[in-house]
Amino acid sequence: MTISIRLPAEDEALLERAASRLHVSKSEFIRRSIAAYAAKVVPAERSVAEIDDLYIGKGGGLRQPESVADPRKRAVVERLREKHGYAD
Repeated sequence: MTISIRLPAEDEALLERAASRLHVSKSEFIRRSIAAYAAKVVPAERSVAEIDDLYIGKGGGLRQPESVADPRKRAVVERLREKHGYAD
């Protein structure tokens, strides 16, 4: 897909310097920049297990609080489930 944009002179000069410093073309620099920015705006979809691992750890999950090994973490999970509910 071809996209055409107009840049102010100072932005174009900045783009040229940045691309030159990385030894890539201006187009490649723009592609990488868009990918990096878009990844922040639209995060990758995560599986339920990945989300559980991220917030609870590998020792259990939100779906089965009894499987959380650490008693302190299990208590937190149980309180969160009581407060907010959790669809299994």
